[in-house]
Amino acid sequence: MLSRREKGIARLDIYSSTKEVEYHGVFNNQLIKNFFPERYVYKIDNASIDPLSGFIYDTDGVFIAESSAWYILRNFYSWPKPFIKTPKKKLKGRYIYLHDIGYYHWLIEDLPPFLAAFNNFPESIILCPSNPSPWQKALLGSLDSSQILYLDTPVQVEELIMVGKTAGQGNPLFGLTPHPEDISVLRDFFKSLLNKDIENEEHLFLSRSGESRCPQNIKDVELFMQSRGYRVINTDLKLSIFDQISIFSSAKKVIGIHGAALANIIWCQKGTEIIELASQGYLPPAFSMISSIRSLNYSWFSYGNIPTDMIEISKLEPFV
Repeated sequence: MLSRREKGIARLDIYSSTKEVEYHGVFNNQLIKNFFPERYVYKIDNASIDPLSGFIYDTDGVFIAESSAWYILRNFYSWPKPFIKTPKKKLKGRYIYLHDIGYYHWLIEDLPPFLAAFNNFPESIILCPSNPSPWQKALLGSLDSSQILYLDTPVQVEELIMVGKTAGQGNPLFGLTPHPEDISVLRDFFKSLLNKDIENEEHLFLSRSGESRCPQNIKDVELFMQSRGYRVINTDLKLSIFDQISIFSSAKKVIGIHGAALANIIWCQKGTEIIELASQGYLPPAFSMISSIRSLNYSWFSYGNIPTDMIEISKLEPFV
């Protein structure tokens, strides 16, 4: 039976109140409701941090579900370690941990709780895994006055400030649970970079050229979209998170293949048209949910049975 732990864990504040979010299912347009319970700001004494999984454990070495945005059973399927031995390395002082993972999960699930903790306890030392991703490196580089320590192995800290993540609440079936408060925190922290021009004209096409789950004829699709006035966005451009904020907040319309780059629609202005290109066999509802939270004009186009199927340009053309 699950129970609330008291030993070494204190609730400092409420991060977000209970929340119900409605959105329409992608395939059948069914109205779906996600319910999120309260989330808290915690102070955890003698917490252990595993930089490989991103899991955080209490003073007894027991996994803390709110240290992840994923449903607990989904976590243990990928990383079956509900307990941890007390690490040999112990650090004195107060810390905040920022995990490093794929761009979507980092931006939507991990970064907002970190920023909330950092805003309230800016004197804390930041912990994160070694060899940071480009997005992690750019973000940390912008926090000039902060002390940052990189971890290769698990460590125990005297005091950890942790904002609880969703722990799979809202939509445990898919494991993708964008939360309105998280998106609000992101937009508030980076508000100086958001374009406020209400006459946006930028049209974006988000490609997955050179990545997994990419249509076979992606180069032909890119050329077609460019011929229709779209700016092609792909990993070859090596855009920083700051560049992406500026670009997406200036967009009038975004057409993109399902993938992490679509997470940047959180920067779009209300009413921006979003068209997600995806296969029938792989279309989690994350971007439909984000569009609902941000009041974006979302629709989707199916181009095949699996993500690597070709996109028929003649069928795509009416959406352009």
